[in-house]
Amino acid sequence: MVGEMLTEVTERNFDEEVLNSDLPVFACFTTSWCSSCFPTCFIADGLVNRYEGQIKFVRIDREKVPKISDEYHITVVPSIILFQDSKMIKKLLGYQEESALRDMLDALSAGGKVLTNSPGKNTIRKHEVDRSGSS
Repeated sequence: MVGEMLTEVTERNFDEEVLNSDLPVFACFTTSWCSSCFPTCFIADGLVNRYEGQIKFVRIDREKVPKISDEYHITVVPSIILFQDSKMIKKLLGYQEESALRDMLDALSAGGKVLTNSPGKNTIRKHEVDRSGSS
């Protein structure tokens, strides 16, 4: 739907909205007090329409979902996790440039896979994936 923003996810609907999603999921972990989270989530809000029907975007307040935050080792906010087929395929810590996010999401939505790589760089290679869960 045009004009949609990030879907708020709680511990109650995490499995349904994230793990059971037919689409890859871009999860933005934030908190209410995190001033550096605003730009990252604002960028994500702007990407919702661009990837409509290809990637699902959600916002998760790490303080309201302690079990999930612990399970995925969310110690830094903002953190972005990409999920696909019920698995974490990429974890990004801190602020991310919009162009880097678009490049990564373009490849993912086109059937490419996101590789885990060195901090601060997003390497994309078509039809390859590292599903180890490391960042």
